[in-house]
Amino acid sequence: MNDKSLQNVSVVGISHQTAPVSVREAVALTAPQVREVLARMHVEGVFEEAVVLSTCNRTEVYFVRHGGDDALGYALDRIGQVKDMASVADRSSFYQRDGGDAVRHLFNVAAGLDSQLVGEHEILGQLKRAYRVALVAQNTRFLLNKLMHWAFRVGKRVHARTQLGQGSVSVPHAAVELAGRTLDGLAGKSVLLVGAGEAGELAAKAVLRRGPARILVANRTLARAEQVAERLTRLNPSAGPLVRCPAVLRGHGGRNAVLADDAGPPRPTVEPMALADLSRAIGEVDLVIASVSAEEHVLTYDGLAGHVSPNGRPLVVIDLGVPRNVDPKLGELLNVRLQNLDGLAELVEATIANRRAEIPKADAMVADEMAAFEEWFDSLQVVPTIKLLKERFAAFEVEQFERQGRKFDADHHQEVAHYTRGLANRILHHPIAFLRTMSAEAGLSEQLAAVDMIRRMFDLDALESDR
Repeated sequence: MNDKSLQNVSVVGISHQTAPVSVREAVALTAPQVREVLARMHVEGVFEEAVVLSTCNRTEVYFVRHGGDDALGYALDRIGQVKDMASVADRSSFYQRDGGDAVRHLFNVAAGLDSQLVGEHEILGQLKRAYRVALVAQNTRFLLNKLMHWAFRVGKRVHARTQLGQGSVSVPHAAVELAGRTLDGLAGKSVLLVGAGEAGELAAKAVLRRGPARILVANRTLARAEQVAERLTRLNPSAGPLVRCPAVLRGHGGRNAVLADDAGPPRPTVEPMALADLSRAIGEVDLVIASVSAEEHVLTYDGLAGHVSPNGRPLVVIDLGVPRNVDPKLGELLNVRLQNLDGLAELVEATIANRRAEIPKADAMVADEMAAFEEWFDSLQVVPTIKLLKERFAAFEVEQFERQGRKFDADHHQEVAHYTRGLANRILHHPIAFLRTMSAEAGLSEQLAAVDMIRRMFDLDALESDR
C-alpha cells in the first residue's frame, strides 16, 4: 500500500526574483488567458488540480499532479499555446518547487515575503482572485482548496501580527512614491493614469494624497474611467467636482468642461478620458502611470512621440504593466524619464531595509504554519488512518464485551468476545477496503478527501489526541 506523497504538490513559475520584466512579460497572462490555460489543463487532466497566478511580478502555476517528469515543460507549453508563442527554449529563469518547498513558497507569497515590496498586501488579494477563478473553472479539489485557504490564513496572520507592511504597501504606492521623489513632490502637478483597473485605482488614491492639481484617468471604456474618477472624487474631500477631459468632450458633442469651484484655494480635479485621446492629453501632464492589461504597447512611440514634452516640459513615465504598456523608445526622448517595474529596485531596497527587523517574525510564523500543515497532511495518510480505525474498533469490542458480557455466565464469555470481534471486523471491512482502493487507484486529492471523511466519521482525531 503506497500513501500519496506531498511531493505531488508543486509550483512552477517565473518572478521578479528570477527575471527582469522584459523576460516576464513574454509569459504574463491576461484574465481570459488564465481561464483558457485552466480550461486546457482541466480537459487534459495531466494535473489533478491547478491554480494559475499572474501578476505584474510573477506568473505561477500551483498544482497537484498525477505523475510525469516535466511539469514545468507542460505548464509552459500550455501558456505558449494561449499566447500563440513558440515553446520556451530557455528555462533558466523559471523554477519548480515540489512538496514542502512548494507549500512554503505559497505561504511566503501570501505573506508578502516573496514580493518585490516585502510585506505588501496586494498579492494576497491577487492570490484569492486567482483561486476563485480556478474554483469556478473546476480546477481545484480537496487539497488545493485546503492549501489555498491555509495560505490566506498565513497572509492575514503575518499582516496582522507584524509591522511588515508599514510604508508603501503595494507596487502602485511605490510607483507614486518614486514619482514624487523624481518630480520633487506631486503638489500642483498634473497626473495621467492609464488604466482604471485595481492597480490604476490604487495609484490614483496614492496620488490624491499628495496634492496634485489635476488627475486624468484614461481607460479603454470611458464608462469605467468615469466610475473610478467618481469614486476618487468621493474618497478625497479636498478634490474638486468631477470634470470631463476637454479632449474627450470635444469628441462627445463639444460640451464645455465643468471646472472646479474658483472659491477658496485651488483643489485637484479628477477627469475621466478614453485611451483614444492620450495623444491630446500627454503633453499637458507631468507624470504618467500606466497599468493596463494588454498584449501590445498602449503608449507607442509612433503615436505619442510628437505630442510628448512640448516646449521642453519634463515628463516622468512609470510603466507598471506586464507585458509592458509603454514603448521603451519613448524613454529615449530628451525630456522623458521612463521607469518600469525593474526601476523600482532602489526604492524597494530602502523599503526592505525599514522592514528587515520584521522579516524574522514573519518567517517564524510561516515556519509554524508549515509544521501545522505537514502535520495535517501526514494525518490524512491511509496506513496510519487504518491503524487508528482498528484501535477505535478494538476499544469498541472491549466496551461491548464489558457492557454485554455480564449478561452471560462465564462459560459464554468467549462466545460473546468472538461475536463482538466478528461484528467489529464486518463493520471495518468496507471502510478499510475503501481506503486501500483510494491509496492504490485515486489521485492525491481524492485520497485525502476520503481519509478526511473517514477520520471525521469515526472521530479519529480525538482518538489520536487522547494518546
